[in-house]
Amino acid sequence: MRTALRTSIVTAALAGALLAPAATAIAATAPQPVPVPSTQAAAAPKSSVAPGSSASDDNGRYEGRPVYVGNGMVAVLRNEAEGPEAWIRYVGDQWKPGDNYMLHVVGLVTRGQTTAEAYGASFKLTKAETTAPVLVVTTKGVAKSYPLPEGKAGQVCSAEKSQDIGAGMSAKLFMSPDGPRAELWVAGEDTAWRLLDRGYPALPESAGIIARIVNPSGAAPGFEWKTQGGGTPLGRTSFPALPKGCKPNYKVTEDQATDKPAPKPEPTVTVSAKPVVDVKPQGGAQTVVVPKGGVAAGAELAAEDTDNSTTVAAGAGLVAIFAGLGVALLARGRRAGRSRG
Repeated sequence: MRTALRTSIVTAALAGALLAPAATAIAATAPQPVPVPSTQAAAAPKSSVAPGSSASDDNGRYEGRPVYVGNGMVAVLRNEAEGPEAWIRYVGDQWKPGDNYMLHVVGLVTRGQTTAEAYGASFKLTKAETTAPVLVVTTKGVAKSYPLPEGKAGQVCSAEKSQDIGAGMSAKLFMSPDGPRAELWVAGEDTAWRLLDRGYPALPESAGIIARIVNPSGAAPGFEWKTQGGGTPLGRTSFPALPKGCKPNYKVTEDQATDKPAPKPEPTVTVSAKPVVDVKPQGGAQTVVVPKGGVAAGAELAAEDTDNSTTVAAGAGLVAIFAGLGVALLARGRRAGRSRG
């Protein structure tokens, strides 16, 4: 009975260890909502309305010139005080000029992030530092250009790199004056699976994998991930640095990351209490006297540390002294009686 129970427990443990990576991969490839760039977080309720519904009246910050770029998407082209922007929105295959375009955001390109991908198309903002930037959309190897409205010239402050994170996933890491941004991609998918930035720096535990931005508001943010189970260690890499002359548009503060070593504790001083009286026998047995009362904590009575023979010898000496005194007094009394007689 016990043997059968042990066998079943071992079998279950082995099955769990073998299935952990597969379960992680399934969780990673599960369908997820279309991501919304954090730079439009304030406008998400306005821009992500259901198809067919009307847009809000106070969404002027995100209005622009919409152009249909294929695959059910429009690019809303702007070049105002914020600089050149192309908001990529999914509107469906039936969209035509004049229809509502303030729908689901699936990508964004600016001077701070000049590239994006969605639904099989890649987007690149070219001539971004000039007064007349151009959006280039490439689908199945065919590129089309869409000029943006003219605006002011400005420096391109963006850097990016790609990182394989295992389990058929990759991360695209961007750095701009808005801070670090990570797009998590599943192989074969048309849009990013998850987006991480300063406002949302880490995946929840329910995501099934570990992916997080370390020090999202720091001077040198990093990226950590773990997509496979077992003893697989955390992967780590850094975000690309901002181009020279570019500065963050937020206050740089170093976060207390969980992987930083904890501060060393202050050294503790151990005080060893000594006996109140420490008398060593010299040349013979001596009586060790310990004051009663305030004995220091941890100190033992000195009488307990002395040899029993010392105490016995001292007692015997006292008896001998008293006996001698008694004999002397008795002899003195007898001499006094004879003299009187």
